[in-house]
Amino acid sequence: MKMLFRKLLILSIALLWLLPAAAQDSENIGTLVKITPKDGHDDALIEAITEYHKWIADKEGAMRYNWYRVLTGPDTGLYYAWSGGHDWKDFDAEYDWQDDASEMMGDKVMPHVADMDRMMAKTMNDWSHWPEDWDGYDLVHVTDWYVKNGQYGAFRKGLMRIVKALKAGGTKNYWGFHSMESGSHAGHLVLVSPTKGWAGMSETEPTFYDIMVKDLGSEEAFETFMADWGSTFKQGATETLRWMPDASDYGDD
Repeated sequence: MKMLFRKLLILSIALLWLLPAAAQDSENIGTLVKITPKDGHDDALIEAITEYHKWIADKEGAMRYNWYRVLTGPDTGLYYAWSGGHDWKDFDAEYDWQDDASEMMGDKVMPHVADMDRMMAKTMNDWSHWPEDWDGYDLVHVTDWYVKNGQYGAFRKGLMRIVKALKAGGTKNYWGFHSMESGSHAGHLVLVSPTKGWAGMSETEPTFYDIMVKDLGSEEAFETFMADWGSTFKQGATETLRWMPDASDYGDD
């Protein structure tokens, strides 16, 4: 039972890594791109996208993407690129450099790409608990959650109770939720948990179980709460990603 609850928080695109400065005042909308490289083209793809990032870095309004490589599951070897902290209107903006950017992307990057899927997501900061210092957080564990029809209110109420209790209880774990707004399934949430290497997966004190039992008053109350709240959603696939600082480099340093 304890392992199940642990997985709810730890086996969970930080896809909020290095957000633009405007993120604090934004609607926290992000775009997530899943990229399948052509066989044998990984090195060429990363070299090309790094060149593209440095070329576009000084362009007004250009979105900055952080890249991640999938380490586990059926998508092992694929990449995710994420740009967060935007307003919806940012995706309507037009700039005079866009034609040149499209041409460069087509010439330099796309010859190394076999497939590409784009999704839009909203970062749910009220449901999240991010590190203040990201130094050393090189892995991201991602879990798909699906809220059941008609259960959103109960799901939200239960989750906010958990988040409040964990923060007050001194948890050493970190997580964040993203609501998939387009390009996925209705009711789809992504739970993201950053860790410092694989060792960060180890359970820490105080545990999720201990904090929640203390908050709710008894083991019996905890079991009842989790059974009720757990019925409002179902979990999907999990995978682990590694942040790629070189591919995410825009040459600012």
